[in-house]
Amino acid sequence: MEPPDGARVQADERGRVRKVTHIASPSAIEYHLRVIANLLLVLAACTPPDEVPEVPTCDPAPSSEWSGDTVFEDRTEAWGLVGPEGGRLQAVDLDGDRYPDLVVTQVHSNARDDLTVVPAVRYHYVMMNRPGDDGGRTFVDETEASGLIQNRDGGTGTSATLFVYGDVDNDGDLDAFAGRYYDAGADDLTGDCSEILLNDGAGHFTFADRSDPCDLEGVPVTAASFTDYDADGVLDLWQVAFYIEYGYLAAGQDQLFHGNGDGTFTDVTDAMGLSLARGRQTEDYLGRDVRRPAYGASACDLDGDALPELIATNYGRSWNQLWLNQGESFVEIGDEARFDDDENFDYADNFMYACYCEQTGDCSVEPTISCGGQDFGSWTPGYDDQPARLAGNSFTTVCADIDNDGDNDVYSANIVHDWAGESADPTQLLLNDGNASFTPVDNADNGLARDRPARASWNEGDLHAAFFDFDNDGWKDVVLGSSDYEDTHVWLWRQVSPGQFEDVSDATGLNHPWPAGLAVADFDLDGDLDFATGSSTARTGTPWSTREVHLYENTAPVGNWIRIERLPVGTRVDLTAGGVTQTQEVSGGYGHAGIQNDVALHFGLGDACLVDEIVVTAPGGAQTTYTNQLGNQALVLP
Repeated sequence: MEPPDGARVQADERGRVRKVTHIASPSAIEYHLRVIANLLLVLAACTPPDEVPEVPTCDPAPSSEWSGDTVFEDRTEAWGLVGPEGGRLQAVDLDGDRYPDLVVTQVHSNARDDLTVVPAVRYHYVMMNRPGDDGGRTFVDETEASGLIQNRDGGTGTSATLFVYGDVDNDGDLDAFAGRYYDAGADDLTGDCSEILLNDGAGHFTFADRSDPCDLEGVPVTAASFTDYDADGVLDLWQVAFYIEYGYLAAGQDQLFHGNGDGTFTDVTDAMGLSLARGRQTEDYLGRDVRRPAYGASACDLDGDALPELIATNYGRSWNQLWLNQGESFVEIGDEARFDDDENFDYADNFMYACYCEQTGDCSVEPTISCGGQDFGSWTPGYDDQPARLAGNSFTTVCADIDNDGDNDVYSANIVHDWAGESADPTQLLLNDGNASFTPVDNADNGLARDRPARASWNEGDLHAAFFDFDNDGWKDVVLGSSDYEDTHVWLWRQVSPGQFEDVSDATGLNHPWPAGLAVADFDLDGDLDFATGSSTARTGTPWSTREVHLYENTAPVGNWIRIERLPVGTRVDLTAGGVTQTQEVSGGYGHAGIQNDVALHFGLGDACLVDEIVVTAPGGAQTTYTNQLGNQALVLP
């Protein structure tokens, strides 16, 4: 792929882009210079050329290796989280005090909150991280005071179903996108639409002027991600849509909005080559130029050119979509990148196909269930047997460098039902070769496999996922929220050697049953990452009577660490310590319904007390390098 106009590229011996010097617009140059200047004030890495910098030292952590004992303790009550309910969580610092706050949203209809009745109707909670009476920390409900759930009628209560956060006006605080799911088959009397709310820096929000993300005709928004697709220093918004009306295969158009820098956005979907045809359950749905029902949105740099790719994670056993950023436009490369499906199209064990065979006598496959002499579901030859219908029920795609080789890999979380058979795509890790081309890794080969229940009927309800280094050893671990079905819980796999994992869900105490949503952050700023999740009541068999939120505090810190704060969304950091280089990218929300973990980047350092080098790459490629930074501290931008 050619770099954008005005860019100079340096590649390594493998041909991967390692440095991009981007000649940006004056506003972008001013923005990136300001970011670099702020970093210099904090990191103070530069010394006169004739001086040899003194190598600093730090006090090592008590232990540099996890002992195998319980790490996560349920500290929900101690943190004041008894009461909030919901399954969509974001850990974000709303008031700029460095402590991540927690926003919780319930899955709900088009109704608004109503705090005037008793008991109050609550779909949203803004829980601010405040000092506690015992010297610790606690969450305080400031939902109404925050203004995050206000409406344009002048009251409190919103029908927004998801939030993501980013600094859209470059004033140094996190603003919010409130996305609204609109089903054309449902009644809607609120007049709410998807909106931008601007933060005053203290966690109080007001509406920006309405712009293109607001569509009062109704868009079934299911996920969104802030990104800077054109590296102009102003955040843009990637938004994906589900079925226009559930039960019909016509999906809404995924949309890209260009940020104008003042909280307003302009739709550039068609101009950037992202528009697709509206398909239905006919032959026109089988082409690659047709919209898919999306449940997750992600944006990250997958080919190393300092420009983000766009991801739509799609439902209905349909292809996922990967849009390659070419600078002036996007092109969909899911097929050639081996991203869109697992390439297993053998549907012989699909129950619907087997019952079709029994009922029609057209094939020799024996059903493994009793079809009962009736139409068991539906199976249409020439349609349901095509690759476009033999992919996954995908919800979340995580981007991160799991193997510390300098590029973003991806992990796709999918729901799988026993009736769909082996052609349904499982949750799987895809390793990046550095050029946005992927190698799927079988779960049995890397330790991420699970034993499926012996009972006849089983489901894997994988909705939410994240990579995070829970034991600070410098290697990211995998956490998966598997929900809504029997035998489902939070799964945590520790990376025990490069690319190899072991299940430590039970050993660490993180095996929360039937979870709903997740958020990862160092809520108490003690140098290790904590975990929050909700509780699903979606189906019969749930162990929960309410959708209560739980906070699992990481109570056994091991290894050294460093935390880098206040970098813009899309910034890449390559950090070298102890002979290992780790790569992270600041996310503006990802996956199903706007998962968002703390935008501060947390790096585990293992035994290393000193960070040898930190390379910060801004969107577009401008780089700044810092050396000899102490571990066990936060590097805070003013």
